[in-house]
Amino acid sequence: MKITKYLFTVGLVLFIVPISLGFAAPDSVKQAAIEKPKAVAKVIKKQAKVNKKKKKLEGFVVGKNLKVGMNLDKAITLLGVPKNIKVKRGTEPSLDSISFEYAKHGVVIHALNGKQKVEAIELLPNFKGQFANGIKMGDKVSTLIKKYGVPQSMGASLARYPDKGLYFSLKENFLVSTWIFVKNSKILSHQLFKTR
Repeated sequence: MKITKYLFTVGLVLFIVPISLGFAAPDSVKQAAIEKPKAVAKVIKKQAKVNKKKKKLEGFVVGKNLKVGMNLDKAITLLGVPKNIKVKRGTEPSLDSISFEYAKHGVVIHALNGKQKVEAIELLPNFKGQFANGIKMGDKVSTLIKKYGVPQSMGASLARYPDKGLYFSLKENFLVSTWIFVKNSKILSHQLFKTR
């Protein structure tokens, strides 16, 4: 939307300025008026290409366009048609959950039965996106600690940040998958992670 408004404004300037200068300006000013808009148009065109590439490369960013607590409809719109949909039993019917698996993206989203919010996000080893702070699958544990601080507890295969709802699975000191939960999530997987 911003680019469209900007291009419209530049288009008006490119059209009106040369016409108005053409009536009253000497030849040197006329030449400058013709060349300057061309240069501006080139810069705008290059910037539009860069912005388009940035959006394309951005993909899925956990904490920005993909986050827990977001509306389930928005998540499904963003990720597309799921490969699998599974129902998982909770400790009682109100705690049953539905999982939407996007194997191609390396993402599984979880929602509680009858709720319209994403309760948890599971990032698989093939997840190609990143976190808002730049962390990606395959990063070293040291990078994780730089970005999130020292975990509340850590073993050879799990770094736990329960206050943030983050649980990172590790293999040989590298991040291989992640579970992200909304605060005080009632989903069974969160309860199991909390007791580990």
